[in-house]
Amino acid sequence: MVGLEIKNQINIGEKVQLDIVIVNYNSGHHLVNCLTALTMNNGAVHGCQTTVYDNGSSDSSLERARSFFPHVRYMGNHANLGFATAVNRVAQILRSEYLLLLNPDVVVFPNTVGLMFQFMEQHPKCGVLGGEILSPFGFRQHTCRRFPHYFNVPFGRRSVARRVFSKNSLSNKYLYLDLNYDHPQKVDFVEGSLMMIRRKAAEQVGFFDEGFFLYLEDADLCYRMKRRNWETWWLPESYAIHYRGENFRVDNVHPAMHHSRGFYRFFNKHYKPGASLKLLLRAFLALRLVYVISTECVKKVFHDTNFSPRC
Repeated sequence: MVGLEIKNQINIGEKVQLDIVIVNYNSGHHLVNCLTALTMNNGAVHGCQTTVYDNGSSDSSLERARSFFPHVRYMGNHANLGFATAVNRVAQILRSEYLLLLNPDVVVFPNTVGLMFQFMEQHPKCGVLGGEILSPFGFRQHTCRRFPHYFNVPFGRRSVARRVFSKNSLSNKYLYLDLNYDHPQKVDFVEGSLMMIRRKAAEQVGFFDEGFFLYLEDADLCYRMKRRNWETWWLPESYAIHYRGENFRVDNVHPAMHHSRGFYRFFNKHYKPGASLKLLLRAFLALRLVYVISTECVKKVFHDTNFSPRC
């Protein structure tokens, strides 16, 4: 492991039911807020432990977190290896039955961790579980999706098609806008920003594909889970607030590029397109990239605080 640092010694033989894993990269004050919220979930799961993996941050987020939460385990690299690689490196060391992945800019509500853990315990076929994620203004962020395909990606959340035809059926289906949000629902995939994973299922299908640097690694994992008869669920009672897009405001080019590359890798990996279709796919994703970057630049100018870099 390149440049691996472990601040607190990990006892491999220690039996832990749940590990909370936070991958940090220049998250500013958000990491401390995330860890503070987790203290309100203390005692929800016996032996629950938190690990922060820092992906080469150049700000003071890691140092600030260490000063406030010295009991948390800190690991990391001197370079940004991407979300999937960071999670995999932590997962190889920890031995808990479940992993709860949290973005550092996510603030979980009290009881969220316990509710998710209880659901996994009561549903042994559930390999992945997501929750109800809200914007800082209290609006629902639609964080569960049907799997991306050639015919639904053009109708994503920030697509031109949805802006012009806001109630079109393809967007509604792709984004699960017709979902019954009053009850737990079986879905295709949930975002990795708040995702509980059953280790047994992940070891059977393989953890994250490290070819996904950022974005779509969550869809890929759930797709492979489904092919091995594991289920992905969305739990409405487990609330969190996601202050998404903070790094995207500083650099809106590289995240958008990783997102488009993620789509291409997902399609190429699971749908095996022919040469002609690959060319069309590259052209479409290039146009999509230009559109996303241009719209994010406009949002920067107008200081929009409620947008999402995910589609």
